[in-house]
Amino acid sequence: MVGGGGTDILGDGIFETNGDAISFPVIADTNVDSVQIGNDKSTAFGMGDGFPFGPRNGPARAQNNLEIKKNQRSGNCSPCETYDEEGYYTGCTDACLTVNIEHIKVGNREALAFGSASATNNIKIVSNQV
Repeated sequence: MVGGGGTDILGDGIFETNGDAISFPVIADTNVDSVQIGNDKSTAFGMGDGFPFGPRNGPARAQNNLEIKKNQRSGNCSPCETYDEEGYYTGCTDACLTVNIEHIKVGNREALAFGSASATNNIKIVSNQV
């Protein structure tokens, strides 16, 4: 895709990546974005009551917390009808066509707990497109 190794093969808004072609209207305001998150790991080893420091500290916790906030705006959508100084209609300058493509990929997240412990994976994704 655009910005991600894609190529505008004809120069008219037709993009190709990995053997796939995607066509966008030539006059469209286009926004293509990609987010990839790598792998996270978290491990907790809890000590039981048999260890001298185990009961005072509470259970061990392994947490992976991920929050992604992503906003896309394809540009200003101007009024389509335009007129010259004399009031004559001159045509459409922006048809308000927008193309928003968003790809969010979250990798393997692993939280392990052993003994008196807890493990949690929290993922929150908020995506807005205008």
